[in-house]
Amino acid sequence: MQSCSVHHCVLFLLTLTLTTAGVSAAVCSTTVKLHQPVTLSCEHKCSGLVKWSLFYNRDVVLARCNQTSCSSQEGFTISHDQYKKGDLSLTITKADYSLRDTYSCECWFSEISTVRLSIETMFSSVQKSYGEDLKLDVYVPEPVEVIYRGRDSADGVQICTVTQCSLQCKSEYTPRTSLNHTEITLRDVTLSDSGTYTIRDTENSEDISVYTLSVTDDRVPWWGIVLIVLLVVSLLLALIGFIQYRKNARYRVFIKVSKQLGNVNKLVQQAERSVNAPEALQKAEEAMKDLEKSYRENAKYSEQITLFCAAKRAQLKLYSTGEKEQLLLTDRGEMMKKMEKVMKSFQQLSGDGSGPLQVTNCDSVTETARHLAEIEQWCREKRAELNNLTQQQRGGEPEGTSDDLSEVEQWEMISV
Repeated sequence: MQSCSVHHCVLFLLTLTLTTAGVSAAVCSTTVKLHQPVTLSCEHKCSGLVKWSLFYNRDVVLARCNQTSCSSQEGFTISHDQYKKGDLSLTITKADYSLRDTYSCECWFSEISTVRLSIETMFSSVQKSYGEDLKLDVYVPEPVEVIYRGRDSADGVQICTVTQCSLQCKSEYTPRTSLNHTEITLRDVTLSDSGTYTIRDTENSEDISVYTLSVTDDRVPWWGIVLIVLLVVSLLLALIGFIQYRKNARYRVFIKVSKQLGNVNKLVQQAERSVNAPEALQKAEEAMKDLEKSYRENAKYSEQITLFCAAKRAQLKLYSTGEKEQLLLTDRGEMMKKMEKVMKSFQQLSGDGSGPLQVTNCDSVTETARHLAEIEQWCREKRAELNNLTQQQRGGEPEGTSDDLSEVEQWEMISV
């Protein structure tokens, strides 16, 4: 940014010991961003030699022009076409701190323009977490100082200086600071380090850069750790409780199903004992339908309930047709006939019972023994048949013998 107005220029009376008469020149200040191009203004219609040099060292010539051509050092440019039009401005292609100086524009031996070049102060906003490092760039070789101003402070305080590549800091900062080439490092920043850090060129009294530091504490406080632990424990307890609830729920369902199956089985048994009671059969059938309906959508128990009800219906069908009763009646009739025959044989052997046993009738005794053996064998077979029939009809469940079987056993005892 260039400024050469009444408000930004300083008028100096320069008395030059030259072959020409002394002239007056205004010193203008031009500010530019670091590493950006800048033009130093000088306007004058000059028909002779034009020269740009350092104001305090005229032997250092940066550029020159005459009627035929222009020449310049590396990093500087001047236009011959503009020279012909009276524009003698000098352009610096890439400004840095080493080029901060006062420059002089001359036509022949007369001072036309004097320009002071400055580099614009750089401002940076830095966000750091607790414990990170802050790095401050020192761009100038001249002695500098680091000035810190806290957020709640009105004035800054010098905390470090850099002189001849040596870093000197206040005692509280010395263990945490270091210098590496042109970079100062402040290690392990804390919340109290928040504020502004100004790098100032002490030789030229210019602020090189200003860093605004904001430190955030991302650490979890002790109460936060306790809260997290409690939360984790609560989640674990809730998970364990949920798992236990699911187990208990499955157990409750199992108990419920078992009771329902037992109730149906009880109704079926009642129907078996009341073959001629249609109400008992209907009641058992309704109980099985309700059971199937309740677990129709249950993937775990649906198939088992269906098979159970099918077996119970088959069992009811067998009893409802009277097949078992008819079988028992038929076998009972045959048994009664054989028992009457045995009793008759006994009466024949014993006569009228008042005298000794008649042993002359050997054929009758043999026949009686044979009948007794047949009755014993017949009883064993019927017990086995009835036991097998009961197990098949009740799904293989072992049960006691029926009332009919007890009657057969009584007949056997009588025969023996």
